[in-house]
Amino acid sequence: MKGLAITTEVIFLAITVTLVFLVYSMATPVIKSMQDASVFEQTKSMMLDLDEKIQEVASEGKGSKRTIYINLGGGELLLDSDTDSIKWTMETSSMIVSPRSYQRMGNLMVGANLDTSAYTNSTQGAHILENQHLVVYLKNIGNSSSPEAYNTSELLMKVYNKDLDAWMDLERLEISIDGSPDSMYGTGYTELADEGYNLPRGMVNAYINTSYVYLNNYSITFTLESGADFITIEAEEF
Repeated sequence: MKGLAITTEVIFLAITVTLVFLVYSMATPVIKSMQDASVFEQTKSMMLDLDEKIQEVASEGKGSKRTIYINLGGGELLLDSDTDSIKWTMETSSMIVSPRSYQRMGNLMVGANLDTSAYTNSTQGAHILENQHLVVYLKNIGNSSSPEAYNTSELLMKVYNKDLDAWMDLERLEISIDGSPDSMYGTGYTELADEGYNLPRGMVNAYINTSYVYLNNYSITFTLESGADFITIEAEEF
């Protein structure tokens, strides 16, 4: 009987330890997510306060200054002289912000996977989409008030692959409706959907009015997502 009593206690102890371990394992990701969310909210508040102080100094002119105390609970704060911006980044597996989404609050932009730039280079006559992997050049054509004649084969100019440190071989890109040559050329323009740095994605829209009898007007959207090593091309009637 003594042997039976000892065995029962050992089994009970083992079960208790296992349950405690399981509860702790399940709670750890939740605790980490709460901690990251707290750091995110504190930093967002700090950045809004920082922007307010910068605006005050700018409005008061030369010689004006403020003292600001910055206490980071995590992440990394960077000063980017190229874009004249202050950037805070934190790596986390918690879904604090939906991937490739962002929100503007005055001068503050908050989001996840904000690694794409979209800008226009007038010298090269191109709208440029750029992320960690690719630099995509799309032809800058006319504008909404002054459309120009073009062929869809002119849109994609060139693509530079940063990972390979090389320009990609692009023989020709043709976009048509039902394979009709009439749908490939017409008058229209191209424009950036959103211009700037630290974007979740870069997009260039091309609008064209053609003589194709079944579909005169349509648009083509070129999209480069943050983190992607490819571009997507979509067309729709407008």
